[in-house]
Amino acid sequence: MRRIIEGPPEAGDAPRPLGKRLLWFVALWFGGLIAVAAVAYGLRALIL
Repeated sequence: MRRIIEGPPEAGDAPRPLGKRLLWFVALWFGGLIAVAAVAYGLRALIL
């Protein structure tokens, strides 16, 4: 079975490609943006 959670990289391992790391960063940023917007609009709907 494939491990789902990976540990930290070993000392001699090469870092992951920059594009893949940036893609994860953008995906997490966009997900946070959508979550905050959804909560904000939900609260606004409750108030008005």
